Amino acid sequence: MRKDMLEKINPFVKAIAMILCCAILAATKSWRVNVSVLVGAFIMMIFFSRCSLKQLAGIFIPIVFISITVFISGLAYGDPEAASGSLYQVTSVYSALLLSTRILAYVSLGLLFALTMDPTEFVMSLMHQGRLKPKFAYGVLAAFNLIPTLRREWDEVVLAYHVRQKKTGIIPFGPLFNTLVNGIRWSENVAMAMESKGFDGESKRTYAMVTKIRPADILFAAGCGIFMIANIFILV
Repeated sequence: MRKDMLEKINPFVKAIAMILCCAILAATKSWRVNVSVLVGAFIMMIFFSRCSLKQLAGIFIPIVFISITVFISGLAYGDPEAASGSLYQVTSVYSALLLSTRILAYVSLGLLFALTMDPTEFVMSLMHQGRLKPKFAYGVLAAFNLIPTLRREWDEVVLAYHVRQKKTGIIPFGPLFNTLVNGIRWSENVAMAMESKGFDGESKRTYAMVTKIRPADILFAAGCGIFMIANIFILV
């Protein structure tokens, strides 16, 4: 059993499959379907990807607390127009379960995509399979690759303020302004570098990475659709 099967799936096909799963999930009103999607997504991530339990727990535990909060709120503020007595209690519990498990289901689908996706490969798949124009695709890649640089620049500016014994305040406008100015300068340098290399986004060019749709990608998308439809017929 390969532990990187999900990482091998075409990111564009994976994104479309997750969007369809979310759309089908939005059309259902069953907490059992939500739990089934949650369990299915976790099984896929644990056994068919390089995601570790520690990584999943670190991301998912805060979401569980949010889900518990929604469940308690659903119990406390149920539908006031529902029938009184035991029927009202059953309606409130069902509504609370539906809302709280819906959050967990959507987050699990999001994690299934985000944790098994390479950003560069995803942008390239948007360009090759999604017909995204190259100038937009490479612009997204350039902005994404500037994030670590901005983070490093922020740390250096804050350190410079501390060395000079200058207070940054609760909202550090000074370091924030300096970081944004440097970010604009770097983005202009990247744009000029692309133009100097003759990149206009219209002419034909070769690519270092070309993504393709394979039979395994189609099987993955079809399997996700079949799983969701089966859940509706069995659990709803």
